[in-house]
Amino acid sequence: MARYRNFDGTLGAGTDVQARNPALDDVRLRRAGLKAALSGLELALAAPYANRVDWVTHGREALDVVHEVWTRHILETEAPGAFLDDLVAESPRLATPASRLRREHSEILTTIVAGQERLSAPPSEDDGYVAWAEELRGELTSLLAALARHRQRGADLVYEAYAVDLGGGF
Repeated sequence: MARYRNFDGTLGAGTDVQARNPALDDVRLRRAGLKAALSGLELALAAPYANRVDWVTHGREALDVVHEVWTRHILETEAPGAFLDDLVAESPRLATPASRLRREHSEILTTIVAGQERLSAPPSEDDGYVAWAEELRGELTSLLAALARHRQRGADLVYEAYAVDLGGGF
């Protein structure tokens, strides 16, 4: 019989099945929403940019979704008494990595907004569109990598605080 890894519970020494921690359900939902938004942006960026109107439109729409999800993520993790405050109150030793995540929030948001501004005014075909699209694709792909690293650091932080593996797929 196949055995499957359980990503949703507290790790216990020598246990195969992990107990679920309901306090982290909101975190799991946020991670799933962010992952879906990132997948949408990745698909938009991977499309051929030769069809200028479609590539710009789909890229702008996907980045708008990432912006919305990212803003909600920031509010739900950084607001006074929100997730990061609770986590640091429970485990003060995690104040430094939590501060790093907070800094990343604003850095990533700045990159998202810059990408939205660039997508709102693309050059014409004759005005360097191909070079612009290649450069923007590179910048937004780097944004995807930064968001993936942020998610990884967030999962590491939760694990350190609660000994819970959130899973890479959520």
